[in-house]
Amino acid sequence: MFSLNPAFWNLLSPEIIIVCFGVIFLLMSAVKAPDSFKEAIGWLSLLGFVLTLVLTLQVLWGIGTQRVAALSTSAGYASLVIDPFSQIFKAIILIGAIVSVLLSFKSLRVNKALTGEYFALFTFAVFGMMVMASGADLLTLWVGLETMALSVYVLAAYLRRDEKSVEGAFKYFLLGAVSSGFYLYGASFIYGATGSVQLDAIRQTLATRIAGGGIEALGFPFIAGLVLLSVALLFKAALVPFHWWTPDAYEGAATPITGFMSVAPKAAAFAMMLRIFIEGLGPASVFWVGLLSAVAVATMIWGNIAAMLQDNVKRMLAYSSIAHAGYVLVAVAAAGSAPSSGGVSAAVFYLLAYLFMNLGAFGLVLYLERDGSAGDKVSDFNGLIHRRPAAAIAMIIFLLSLGGIPPTAGFIGKFLVFKAAVNAGLYGLAVVLAVTSVISLYYYYRIVMSMFLKEAEAKEPVSAGWPLGVALSISVVVVLGLGLYAQPVLDWTAKAMLGGAH
Repeated sequence: MFSLNPAFWNLLSPEIIIVCFGVIFLLMSAVKAPDSFKEAIGWLSLLGFVLTLVLTLQVLWGIGTQRVAALSTSAGYASLVIDPFSQIFKAIILIGAIVSVLLSFKSLRVNKALTGEYFALFTFAVFGMMVMASGADLLTLWVGLETMALSVYVLAAYLRRDEKSVEGAFKYFLLGAVSSGFYLYGASFIYGATGSVQLDAIRQTLATRIAGGGIEALGFPFIAGLVLLSVALLFKAALVPFHWWTPDAYEGAATPITGFMSVAPKAAAFAMMLRIFIEGLGPASVFWVGLLSAVAVATMIWGNIAAMLQDNVKRMLAYSSIAHAGYVLVAVAAAGSAPSSGGVSAAVFYLLAYLFMNLGAFGLVLYLERDGSAGDKVSDFNGLIHRRPAAAIAMIIFLLSLGGIPPTAGFIGKFLVFKAAVNAGLYGLAVVLAVTSVISLYYYYRIVMSMFLKEAEAKEPVSAGWPLGVALSISVVVVLGLGLYAQPVLDWTAKAMLGGAH
């Protein structure tokens, strides 16, 4: 049996509103209408995401630093919680959705693929991610995860007449289905070992057993469940060695979808990972900190090396996103190793900064897109400083931020992760982070060199349209603004606390 918080409808007003918008979009998409009507659905979705963001921030303001159970079991354990951590992650996800919708209008017009279903899928994907941020038991988190995944699978194959789009989405779906099986199998082992799927109850059981018989008292079923859960979560965040779907899915998907996939689902996956590892499995951190540290090292190294070999900018950014996921994983490992290291807030800030710099970079790829060309070759950037100086300067800012060069948001984010690793005593991770960040400058410089030192070969891009221009302008301002003065945002992300991780 479950019990609802008396303020349930207020606490979950953002989720309720976004589901209502999604249902409205499905009904509107069933109407035979001209493209102008379908484009109106896009503007309505933008309004829906903005309204949901306002409600999310309003709830965050209302709860202060409290952790409120919106849905609880009869035993008093929370299944759905509203706390600063969940609300901040929801805000990041919604901002990613808003920027991605602004990027979408040009792409849908160029590809002649404007439909209402596109925005409905966006909406339901975001709803699933919001549940992933608030879930406090393994089954609720799984429901959010699958709601998000099923929508994103379809979005990845949205350009259904494009073989690359279908191939990439099929790989994503196939491996995603396997990872979901791993998750459920792991959850069943955890349930067998602890007698519960609620994270609060799991934490209490683990702490009691360790206090009574040491870490050996946890036994094989728990270790098996931990490994299986880890595999599923590492896949969802595109971490090595469970990253193989990422380059094909990113290259094949429409550019706004690629940008969206690289930031919002990744943020939701890390929110879920932090919730499970820190809140639920925190007492057993001795088992999983080493595992995550090894994965982080492999991810940072392989993501950057593979990116160096790419000529397709979308594939390059796909491998770059894998490397950046490794950087965030360093913060997760630091939070597990030393709760006072600042790992959680470092991960949150990094994901927020990464949202704008990565969507900005994909926005520039979209800017060069035209009929017959996706604008995703390095050669498409040749001579851009002479053809479109403002676009070239914007791309330089995004690339510098991705490389962690001051004064950009990326530098602040990497510094915070580095500091968290040092505070936690994970010096090896800190060194690998610094070295691989330097390596990344090589493949980012290739694009800069093309823009400045090579003659233009590509035809002029079609008109960007003001929604794309607004998205790029916002991204540039935020990336530079956070690099020059990040303190207010640092104070905000510091509110995202889990367990004892401050």
